[in-house]
Amino acid sequence: MRVQDILRANNAKLVVISPDVSIHQAAAMIADEQVGMLLVVDARKVLVGLLSERDIVRFIAARGNDALASGVSAAMAEIGLIASPEDPVADVMRQMANPRARHVPVVSEHKLVGVISIGDILNSRLAEKDQEAAVLRDIARGSLVAAA
Repeated sequence: MRVQDILRANNAKLVVISPDVSIHQAAAMIADEQVGMLLVVDARKVLVGLLSERDIVRFIAARGNDALASGVSAAMAEIGLIASPEDPVADVMRQMANPRARHVPVVSEHKLVGVISIGDILNSRLAEKDQEAAVLRDIARGSLVAAA
């Protein structure tokens, strides 16, 4: 299975935010959009960072209530991992495991085309394993019928 298969199945919209928007507004956007992470893009629509719920909590814990008025750029995480639609899901999963990344932007030809989460990968791997198990059951049934 490839990353593009997950993107096709999800068909999720990209939720983006500007780096100069306040942390308070970003938290509200995460709640309103029911997502765990925002893609931070500059005025040229270039991806410059990621802002997750975890990033917001850590930032507020370190800075206190004043953190809510700070800009997203102060709390966002740098882009560590990037996947392409052609990447095998198993490879991306391995890359996400070491830094314990929860989200990975997907870029094709220097253009942001999606984002996948560790939950998306887990669901795709479970579906893959369910399909493998069904095939093995069918093979076993066929072997039993042939032996009878």
